[in-house]
Amino acid sequence: MRAENYIDDFIRGEKHTEPNPFLSTRIVAEIEKMQQAEIKKVTWWQIVVFVACIVTMVFLGITIGNSYISHISQEITMNINDNEIENLGYYSLNNYE
Repeated sequence: MRAENYIDDFIRGEKHTEPNPFLSTRIVAEIEKMQQAEIKKVTWWQIVVFVACIVTMVFLGITIGNSYISHISQEITMNINDNEIENLGYYSLNNYE
């Protein structure tokens, strides 16, 4: 009983706490400061690295594509009749529902 009264008093006290009127102003100022810190100028070496990455990706894509095409012509294809593998007559029985 004593613990319940303590909890109820604590909740009532928290409900009657006055909010800080300057809290929203401080939060907005902090958000603006973080946004200003995130804005950076892109340097020339970052552009060079980005372009080099794009060129490397295109080169690797073309190389992998060409190696795949050359291996396709050497593969053997097989035609398998799966009529006996999938016995669908089993599923059409009326007793098996």
